[in-house]
Amino acid sequence: MSDSESDPEEELFHLATEHVAKHSTSIGSADLLLFYGYYKQATIGPCEEPSPGLLQLKAKSKWQAWRNLGTMSPLAARQAYVQKLQELQPNWRSRRNPGWVVHSIESAPLEDQRLDSEKTLFDHVKENNLDRLRELLQPGDLVKLDEHGMALIHWATDRNAVEIIRFLVRSGASVDQRDAEQQTPLHYAASCGHLEALRCLLELRANLELCDADGQTSYDVADDEQICQVLQMERERLAGSAS
Repeated sequence: MSDSESDPEEELFHLATEHVAKHSTSIGSADLLLFYGYYKQATIGPCEEPSPGLLQLKAKSKWQAWRNLGTMSPLAARQAYVQKLQELQPNWRSRRNPGWVVHSIESAPLEDQRLDSEKTLFDHVKENNLDRLRELLQPGDLVKLDEHGMALIHWATDRNAVEIIRFLVRSGASVDQRDAEQQTPLHYAASCGHLEALRCLLELRANLELCDADGQTSYDVADDEQICQVLQMERERLAGSAS
């Protein structure tokens, strides 16, 4: 290929990274970490950087997402990046270049192409499909963790799906369910900046003081000013009630 010719796969990857950057608020935190890892692997290669300190929660999460990819090749990382975006937002390309054709992921089973019977409960939660969740949920499903170490209620919080959060808790899910990193749904709501989910969890009496594996509370992982204010007000309210 001459220097004047563009690589369709490279260009598609570039378009995908631009799209994710512009629409990051519509993407869950767990998926954003995957995108980060794929991007670093595609542009730099395998992670050889030292792990951030225990108190650098977000930096450590990003580092781990990159580190988890091991020796994946840059080409495979670019393909995985585009495939993940295609799964989450099948029509993303139509917003900017309707004529673009995807070549690198034709054999991948895209989420919108799967039969409903092939989808898991986690898929239904990610799609905010409360009706299917009501039909299929079994008591044992509430404590199961997926390959990301997340339970259904973590995904519901990640998606800011308030009605699903309420349904899961009514069905027996713990509002303080721990994920593989010992984070609760309140950690997810706080770190994602999901105010509706945060207020819902507080109404359901989520514990503000629970710490994750790094010793961080939901207040510690919050960046959004309004989220911090709500958590602080709840802390003060609880302190006043106890006195």
